[in-house]
Amino acid sequence: MSRPQTHLQRKLNLAFSLFFLFPTAGFIFFSVKYELLSDDLVPYFFLGLLSFSFIGFNILKNLFDRIATISETVASGSVAPPKARRGAPSAVDELHAIADSFQSIKAQFSSTFQKLEKKTSEISVLKDLSELCYVTFDPEEILHIALDRALMLSNSDIGSVLTLERVEPRAFTVKATIGLGKVVTAGDRIDFETSIAKYAVLNKSPVLVEDIEKDKRFGRTNHAHYGSKSFVCMPIKTSKEIIGVLTVSSRDPQRVYRQDDVEGLTPLVSNAAFTYENLRLLRENERGGTHLRAIDKMVKILNSSFRDSELLHAVLQELRVIVPFELALICTRDPNTPSAVQIKELISFGPCRLLKGASYPVENTLVEKAFQHESPLILDSDASILPLLDDQWIAELGCGNCFLTPLKTGGGVFGVLALAGTRREPFSDAQELVNWAASGLALAIDRNRLLAAVVKRDKEIETIRQVGGALASSTFDIKKVLNYTMDMLREVMDVEAGTLLFLEERELEVAVAFNSRLTSVKKFRLKLGQGIAGYVAARGEAIIVNDTAASPHFFAAIDEEAGFRTHSALCVPMISQGRVIGVIEALNKVNGRFDANDRDLLQAIAASVCIALENARLYKATVAAAEHERDVRRVFQKFVPKEVVDQIIHGAAEGRPVIEELKTITLLNIDIRGFSSLARRIGPQKTVALLNRFFTVMGGIVFKHHGIVDKYLGDGFLSIFGAPASSAADADNAVAAAVEMQQSLNELNRTLADQLGHTVDMGISIHTGEVVAGNIGFEKKMDYTVIGDSVNTVFRLQGLAKAVPNGILISGDTLRAVRSRLKVRAIPIPMDFEREFGRLKVYALQVESDRPAAAGAVSGSSDPIPTPIRLGTP
Repeated sequence: MSRPQTHLQRKLNLAFSLFFLFPTAGFIFFSVKYELLSDDLVPYFFLGLLSFSFIGFNILKNLFDRIATISETVASGSVAPPKARRGAPSAVDELHAIADSFQSIKAQFSSTFQKLEKKTSEISVLKDLSELCYVTFDPEEILHIALDRALMLSNSDIGSVLTLERVEPRAFTVKATIGLGKVVTAGDRIDFETSIAKYAVLNKSPVLVEDIEKDKRFGRTNHAHYGSKSFVCMPIKTSKEIIGVLTVSSRDPQRVYRQDDVEGLTPLVSNAAFTYENLRLLRENERGGTHLRAIDKMVKILNSSFRDSELLHAVLQELRVIVPFELALICTRDPNTPSAVQIKELISFGPCRLLKGASYPVENTLVEKAFQHESPLILDSDASILPLLDDQWIAELGCGNCFLTPLKTGGGVFGVLALAGTRREPFSDAQELVNWAASGLALAIDRNRLLAAVVKRDKEIETIRQVGGALASSTFDIKKVLNYTMDMLREVMDVEAGTLLFLEERELEVAVAFNSRLTSVKKFRLKLGQGIAGYVAARGEAIIVNDTAASPHFFAAIDEEAGFRTHSALCVPMISQGRVIGVIEALNKVNGRFDANDRDLLQAIAASVCIALENARLYKATVAAAEHERDVRRVFQKFVPKEVVDQIIHGAAEGRPVIEELKTITLLNIDIRGFSSLARRIGPQKTVALLNRFFTVMGGIVFKHHGIVDKYLGDGFLSIFGAPASSAADADNAVAAAVEMQQSLNELNRTLADQLGHTVDMGISIHTGEVVAGNIGFEKKMDYTVIGDSVNTVFRLQGLAKAVPNGILISGDTLRAVRSRLKVRAIPIPMDFEREFGRLKVYALQVESDRPAAAGAVSGSSDPIPTPIRLGTP
C-alpha cells in the first residue's frame, strides 16, 4: 500500500474489497445470529478464508502489475515486455503474445504510414501535373513538366524525354532534357536502332538497368554525361501507341534504381502520356479543322476556272497554311529535253536563283532523286549534299529539310513538287495531306494539259475541216488545190516558208511554194534520198529537224540556190494508194520548235491534199466510166432490157462474170411467113416500115418478159431468155412472151392494114437447151450472142411451124422446163428432122381465146389435163 498505485491497481483493490468484505460481513452476521462462533472449527474456517483470499489477491495484483508494465512498454514504443517468470500462469505468455501483436501492428502501421506519405507525395506531384495541364496547351511543355516531376519523384537529377518519329528511317527526337547540358539538347535526333530506348518501345514495358556495364542485354561502357550506371527508361504509352520514352538517372555513382522507382514513375508517366495525347488530339483537331478548310479551298481552286500558273500558285498558297515552307516549286519534264525539267510554278520567301518557266538539267539533283525514287521523300542530311536544281542549294534558302513528292498520272512520274523548310516535323505530320495535294496538282496539271491539247486539237480539226472543205470545193482544179494548201500551211503552221514537191520518175520537183525567195527553186529537182525531202520520199515517214546544221539529211544546195537560210524543217510524205506521190515541207517555225503535234497536223493536211488529188483522178476516171456506160447503154438497150443492161454493167464492176460461159437458156425465134413475096409486092419503103412496126411490138413483148433480142434475121429475130442473167422462170417467160405475141398479132395486123394496106402471118418456135453465151466476134466488131446446137434446133423448129399458121411450137425440153401447165398437142416429126435431131418431141401450144394473154392449158398426148391453169402458176 506504500507503493504508488496506478489507476488500474486502485480499481483492483476496490474490486477485491467488494468481493471480500461483503461475504465476510455476511458470514459474521449469520454466525452471530445463529451462534456459529461457538463451534471449534470456525477459527480454522476464518484462517483458511483469509489465506486463500490473500493468495488470490496477490495473483490478481501480479497480473494487473504485468498488464500495467505491458501497457507502459507498448506506450513507450520499447522492445517487447520482459518474459514471464518460471512457474507464472500461462496468461502471462498470452499477454506477451498480445504485446507482440500490438508491436507488429504498430510496425505495420509505421510502414503503412511511410508509404502513405510517399503516395501522398506522388499524388501531390500528379495533382500538380494535372493542374499544370489546365494552364498550358503545349504538348511539348507537358513532356518537360513531366520530366521535371519524374526527377523530383524518383530523387534523380538527370533525365530526358524522347518522342518517336513516324516516318522511315525511324528515329527519336529529343523533346526535353534536364542535367545533360549541351551534350543532348532539344531537337536532336537519335538513331532508333542504336538507342537503348528502343527496347522500351519494342517491349512496351519499362527498362530497368541496375548496372549498364554488367547488364548482358547491352554490355557497353557507361557514358559520363548520363550519370550513374543505373537508370530507368519508361515508355510513354497512349491509348493507341507508344509515342516516346522518359529516362531518369542520377549523378550519384552509387545510386541503384529498383522496381519501386519504376512503380513510382508509372502513374506519373501514364498521366503525362494521357495529358500529352489529349493535348495532341486537341491540337490535331484544331489543325484538322485548319487542314479541312485549306483542303476545301484547294478543292474549290482545283475545280474552279483557274488555269495554269494561276491555279498552281493558289494551291501552293493554301498548302502553306498546312506546311510552313520557305520554298515551293512545281517542275515537270521538258518535252523537248528529256534530261531537263521546266519550272511551272515557284514561291520563295528567301533568296532564290531559280526562274519560273526556265528549264534546268536534273542530273545529280534532289529533283532527280525524287524522279528515281517515285515516292515521297523527306530529306535532311541529303538536302545539304545535293542541290535542289541547277546550282541552287537548300542551305542558301536558310532551310535544312526538304520534302519532295512525285507528280504522277497514268502510272508514270511527269513532275515533282518540292517543299523546303527549317523544320522536319511539319513535313512528317502533314505527309499524307501533301501527297494528296500533289495528286490534286498532278490531276490539275494533266487536266490543263489535256484541255490545252483539246483546244489545240479543236483548232487543228477546224483547220483540217476548212482545208478539207476548201479542197473539196476545188476538187477538180489541181492548181487551186495546191495553192490553197500553201495558204493553209502559211496560216496554220506559222512558218517562214513551205514547199510541195511531186515525185516523178524517182525525182522530186517543186510544184508550189510560198516565200518569195523560194520562187527560184520551183524547177529544182531532188533525187530520191537527197536532202530532207528526198529522205522522207524514200522512207515514206515524216521527219522533224529542229537543227538543220546537225542533221545528216540536210541538203544545203537548195538554200544556196534560193538564198534562203533554213534553221528547222518539218517534212511529211503524201501517200496515195500505198505509194509516195510527193512531200510537203514546212521551214523555220516562227515561235518555238517543231513537235509531234505539228507533225500530225501537217500529216493531216497532206492526207487531205492526197484525198483531193485522188478525188480529182477518180473524178476523171468516173466521168470516163460514166461516158463509157452511157455508150454501152445506148448500144445494149436497143437489144436488151434495162435490168439486163444494169446487171451486165454492175456485174462487171463487181467482178461477177456475165459473159463467156456455158448456160442452159430458152430461145424464141419469130419469123414472118411469106415475107419475100410480100416485100416484092409492097416495095422497100413499106417493107422497112412494116418490119420496124412488127419488131417494135414483138421486141417490146420480149423485153417485157425479161428476154433480150439476140439478132435480127431479116424477116424475124432470135430472142433469148436466161442470158446473161438466168432464173428458174426463163422457160415460162419465153412461153408467156410467145402467147402474148400471138394474141397481139390481130391488133398489129389491123394497124398494118390501116397504114400499109397489108397484113402478116408469123410462126414462133421455142426450144430450151445449152448454148455458149459471150462476146463473140473480133476486135473491130464484137457482139454479145449465143451459139450452139440449141440455136440450130430452134431454127429447124421454125421450119415445122409453117404447118401451123400463126402457131407456137415448143420442144419437149421446153415443155419439161416450164413450171406452168400448158395445153399442147404433139406434132409429127419428118424423117429427115428425126434423123438430124433424134427423138426430139415437138408440140403445138393451144391458147384458149377466153383466157388472158398469159394463160393456157396443157395436156400431153398421154396425160390429158382437163382444167388448164394460168401461166406462171406452179
